[in-house]
Amino acid sequence: MIQLPRLDRFDVDEYGLYPGTPATPGLHVVFKPGVTLVLGANGLGKTTLITLIYRMLTGPVDIPTLDVGGGLGSRRLDAHVLSQQDRRIFANRVNDGAQTARARLVFWLGESRIAITRSLHTLEALDVWIDSERLDATEEAFQHHVLARAHLSSFGDWILALRHLVFYFEDRRALVWDPSAQRQLLRLLFLPPDDARTWTIQERQVLELDSLVRNLQYSINKEERLVVRAKQSQGTADEVRQQLAILQRIQADEQERLESLNDQLVSVTADRQLARVRALTAEQAHESAVRAVERLQLTAVATAFPDATATARYILGQVLAEDHCLTCGRDAPDFRSLVEERLADDRCPICGSDGPIDSVDRRASSRLLSRSRHQARDTETRLSTASRERVSAEQTYDDRLNAITGLTERVARRSKEIEELIRRLPPDEQEVETHRTELATIGSRLEQRRAQLADLREQFAGFVAQVNTRIAEQKDAIKDAFETYAEGFLFEDCSLVWSPHKSRVGETGALVEFAAFELDLSGADFPSPVRRTGPSQVSESQREFIDLSFRMALMRVAAPTGSTLIIDAPESSLDAVFVTRAADVLTRFCPPGSNNRLLTTSNLIDGDLIPHLLERAGIKSPRDSRVVDLLRTAAPTAAVRALHKEYADVRRRLFSRTGRTS
Repeated sequence: MIQLPRLDRFDVDEYGLYPGTPATPGLHVVFKPGVTLVLGANGLGKTTLITLIYRMLTGPVDIPTLDVGGGLGSRRLDAHVLSQQDRRIFANRVNDGAQTARARLVFWLGESRIAITRSLHTLEALDVWIDSERLDATEEAFQHHVLARAHLSSFGDWILALRHLVFYFEDRRALVWDPSAQRQLLRLLFLPPDDARTWTIQERQVLELDSLVRNLQYSINKEERLVVRAKQSQGTADEVRQQLAILQRIQADEQERLESLNDQLVSVTADRQLARVRALTAEQAHESAVRAVERLQLTAVATAFPDATATARYILGQVLAEDHCLTCGRDAPDFRSLVEERLADDRCPICGSDGPIDSVDRRASSRLLSRSRHQARDTETRLSTASRERVSAEQTYDDRLNAITGLTERVARRSKEIEELIRRLPPDEQEVETHRTELATIGSRLEQRRAQLADLREQFAGFVAQVNTRIAEQKDAIKDAFETYAEGFLFEDCSLVWSPHKSRVGETGALVEFAAFELDLSGADFPSPVRRTGPSQVSESQREFIDLSFRMALMRVAAPTGSTLIIDAPESSLDAVFVTRAADVLTRFCPPGSNNRLLTTSNLIDGDLIPHLLERAGIKSPRDSRVVDLLRTAAPTAAVRALHKEYADVRRRLFSRTGRTS
């Protein structure tokens, strides 16, 4: 007979999420037979509290991917150490990383009282007591004594029992409709530890050998494909070699040409850069010469009209500089040419007559203007030549670059064609013979492993058939216990049916018959009970309490000396009519005189579940030790601080309905 944990006391100290009160720092809960209710609001740590108790019982280990869907039958159920990040699950919830935070859980397994203290920073065991004996504070010592007193074969089985019976987690499996989970639970609950361990060992041997056989078969298929491909390729070898020789010759020529073009590109790039510099220099020289002519023309105008106003000089200068007449606002290139011609002949730029003053300054200005115009014409010629050279250099560069790009693409495509042809070449005879030898070797190993696997399957099937009779001895007790719980919630006719389930162990082999239950349930369109093969065939509230009733039944039969059921927020999925019945079912798990404990959390909301649950449990005040009031002991959220009065009013109304106000 196994033993499930009966919680006795839970203390959390120096953890920021549960600061407690000035008079009583921390969080402290004493569990008595019956109901313990955790009241709170969103964000106050109800789920964290439940998870914390779970981690106190498991330590920093778990079964990997246990919360992932899929059957448990083909999964390795060994416990493994959590990663460093997963061990910081509670440290990450508080600012100080829970450096000094610790928790202590006291629980019973049969007649043994176990106390474990853990760091909430790393989940490390700090202190372990069994009855009055202090043990080494190691996970090995804790696990060894827990298994010895729980009568379980492995710590993986301990975790399975916690996850699928004791704790009603949100990611739980629907046990009534999960035969793979049922077969593992029925194994660990109703078989002696030695038989449960033998089951696990033999099942694991079958699974591992089944995997090895499938891998060997894959290797054989691969070798067979290689041999067939080699035979097929021998007939086309000459044609492939001929194509390959042609492509390789073309490839060599074009790669040589590509190297030559790349070398030329270096020189062409330098020529282009030099042409750009020369064109820019010529452009700057020409621009400077043109500006010099414009300045000298303005000087000539000033010399020709020494007495003219600044406005007249400006108007004439604008015509010379930009072909633009400021008088009428139009472009006047012909007039500009006429003015420049008259200035060059030392005539009046306006009327064309000889200038009014024949001075040394005027003659000097005329000579400078003539030289400047000559320089401007020279720079224009050089600019034209440099521009043509630049265009030519740019074209040469573009031609080389385009040639290189096109040639590179052709070489890359041809390289893939060559690689494909090489793969089509047949292997040499030695390689073919190697594949044949490997094929024969693997085939021999496969036959040996298949024979060994057949023996193991037969041995395991015989063992399961033998122990199934022991499990079946409990079927009536489980069915009766289930109906006791289910009829308290459901009006429909509902019953468990002993229905052994056939399943393969691994992906091959004959079906093995495992112990299992199925569900019959009547309904609105089914006056007599009908087999419900999946959770989608019942309502959400029915699904929750059918599954809960099945767990309670297994715990009642497997651990009659007492156990603990821990549920997070059972008020979900219930309508008002079923609230009272739900409270009856929950408290029926731990009636007066029993050793069972029920720990349940709930948000502080107006409704009927909490008052009915409190009334059934005989709790009349929030000061009752069986009430864990997180509104008083947990770190308040912004909503709780802002709406503290409203929460207090809801709490007062809820407890007033149990008999008296607080």
